[in-house]
Amino acid sequence: MTQMQDDGGRGRGRTVTVIVGVAVAVAVAIGGVLLFGLFGGDDTTYRLTTPKSLAGEYQRDGKGTKGDGKAFGDKKVPGMTSHADVNAKYKSGTSKKLQLGGAYGKVADPAKAVDWVVAQTAKSLKTATGAKAKGKPKVYAPTGFDGDVLKCQEFEISDMSLGMCSWADASTVGTISVMELSSDGTSSKPVKLSKTAEVAAEVREDALVAEKD
Repeated sequence: MTQMQDDGGRGRGRTVTVIVGVAVAVAVAIGGVLLFGLFGGDDTTYRLTTPKSLAGEYQRDGKGTKGDGKAFGDKKVPGMTSHADVNAKYKSGTSKKLQLGGAYGKVADPAKAVDWVVAQTAKSLKTATGAKAKGKPKVYAPTGFDGDVLKCQEFEISDMSLGMCSWADASTVGTISVMELSSDGTSSKPVKLSKTAEVAAEVREDALVAEKD
């Protein structure tokens, strides 16, 4: 989600600014608050990666980043020990945007981890963009999802609609955000959280790599 020049008027310029702001906020939320460890459970089974393509249509926009999971040691995902964190932006054509962030290590309580991440993401988005949560987070179980828990929520930012889903299992915590711009690029299409959950399940399957013994 890079900023673009446009001579079509202030309205489009403001919209582009909102899109960029959302990208930054989501990067902070899912590439920041997910990084912190507490104490864990069993040995790591999977690691989280940022492959070149996700969910059959999204292509990575630039390089993915990987950290040591200790960027903000004063905040912790409850019940998780992070080995590393990852973050990457993706796009499908010119209208669909997706951001992936997360961490891997040991997760003793996936449900508690997801609740914490969803709450922290909402706070970060509100602070950075004035985003308003639409309804409460909902649990989804799309076909193909075999993690412990997956929750999704919609956010409204100006004329934009953003869908966010977070999952957790014994060794990973991950979050995606998706946005689809309207044909004129001045707003976004309404979010369908059930569809966002399906995308999250596909992203998780594509991004997880089994750890070798």
